[in-house]
Amino acid sequence: METQVNQSTGNKKRPLIIGLAIIAVLAIGATAYAMFIDLSPRELYLKSELNTFKALNESFEDSFGDALALQEKQREEAYKSEARVGVEVDPAMFGAGGMEAMMIGSILSNSEIKMTTQHDPKKEEGSAGVSLTMNNTDLVKADFYQNNKQTAVSVPAAYDKNVYFPNNQFGDVMRKFDPSYEGMEKLENFFKAIEGDVSEEARDEAFQEFAKVYADSVKDENVTMKDDVDFKGEKLRELTVSLSEKETKTMLVNFIEKIEKDDEILDAIAEQTALQGGLQTGMMAPTGNMSKEDAKKELKKVLADAKKGINDDLQIPGGMKQVVIIDGDDKVVSRDLSMKIGANGEEAVPMNYKSESWTKGDVTNSSWVLNAGPEGETLLVDVKMESEPKGKDGKKRDIKAKFEMTENGTTEGIGFHIKGEGTDKKSKWTANLVPAGDAPMELPDMTIEIEHTGDQNLDKDYANHDYKVTLTGNDATMGDINVGLNIKTKTTFGEKLKFLELSEEKAVNVAEMSDAEMMGMMSEIQRNIEQFVGENASMFQGF
Repeated sequence: METQVNQSTGNKKRPLIIGLAIIAVLAIGATAYAMFIDLSPRELYLKSELNTFKALNESFEDSFGDALALQEKQREEAYKSEARVGVEVDPAMFGAGGMEAMMIGSILSNSEIKMTTQHDPKKEEGSAGVSLTMNNTDLVKADFYQNNKQTAVSVPAAYDKNVYFPNNQFGDVMRKFDPSYEGMEKLENFFKAIEGDVSEEARDEAFQEFAKVYADSVKDENVTMKDDVDFKGEKLRELTVSLSEKETKTMLVNFIEKIEKDDEILDAIAEQTALQGGLQTGMMAPTGNMSKEDAKKELKKVLADAKKGINDDLQIPGGMKQVVIIDGDDKVVSRDLSMKIGANGEEAVPMNYKSESWTKGDVTNSSWVLNAGPEGETLLVDVKMESEPKGKDGKKRDIKAKFEMTENGTTEGIGFHIKGEGTDKKSKWTANLVPAGDAPMELPDMTIEIEHTGDQNLDKDYANHDYKVTLTGNDATMGDINVGLNIKTKTTFGEKLKFLELSEEKAVNVAEMSDAEMMGMMSEIQRNIEQFVGENASMFQGF
């Protein structure tokens, strides 16, 4: 039978080591953009990596094309997006809990959360709103608005005016509420930062540059070829790529230096870092006070420290070796990468990554296995997927994965099983937790089911996606569980966006308030909240 093959511990230095190991694995996906004639083993290897990457990219776009296209349009054009979330609860779930539990169930079943997002990327302003609706009536709502100069908040149930302040006076405003405040002085524009991704053109250019770095790291003498290697009943070509410790470290340093020289990538990371309040360093949380400019400087320092760590502390005894098998279309169908990685004065930690992808008939089988860690303390990640066409433009997939940790002779783990089928217009998936390891964790009897229907036409400026998420199972204390979420989303482009008004009649600048005015506002907010709770006492009594 013919088989068609196609693509497919405790030490402070350990986080750096793990990070570098991940970089090394990802580096294998980088390829050279070039056309080859009379291919040498090196040229054939680089071509096969490029072909494999292109095939994976096409597969990714086939699976998530609608979502990627919508995201790209949202980065470029003004839009309004609404999401309504409703809860379905089986009343029998609350029967044993008495009247109070039944009241909670009734409230949940008759409630809906509405979330609205508006964003104009060209003007760099946006808003996010959330409201709680009961029996089709808004009970309470809140809105957040921001541009490059100001931030505003509106909660009508608490205060009848919109409250705003200049972004560069955020620290002063916080000290009005807490004199001991020591945090971020300037508030970054969340909407600008969230949408501040690297452009698609810049990503393509960066990929080509990183691919070139990797291609230049692989010399003719690093690659050997062997013909007629058996793989799933086929005789294919096997390529072995071996890099010494020095060559591997040089490659890693060259990758870091490429990032250091790419301002667009640095700016995008720095913007996100400033939004999060600073860099995460070791076990220390972000300081909460870092501008984009400071974040970029700190990022450059981190990259410089990483280079120094590679040159001075990193050990990769034996270097990095990978064996790939390629099919007749010059695509990688099997990969086996191994290396040991550690720091000076430590025992190097073995790491091995294997992947396969092959097709028999209409069914494609893929697997990805990662083993890492010193002897007796290994981490195993094992993912297997079976996929096949289903109807017109559809796919059927069955995914099994497990995560296991072995320590002191005992292997503990957890796994999951996902299966489903459909298209980007309509699909249905189920997921279950499953035991793993020789000392499996005690897992709840739960099944999550997700149904999706989509109606998207970006040429006509709309995208509607609905999801139904259902959790069913059994719990020792609650009995049978049956809870569902109905999520309806609607995104439109081209409409005139309406943001919070910040005129003197509609809003107050909290940064300019005197202490007396601030106390007056806080007193009014307290009275309004007490009144709101009193008017809705029956709902709050349920909780």
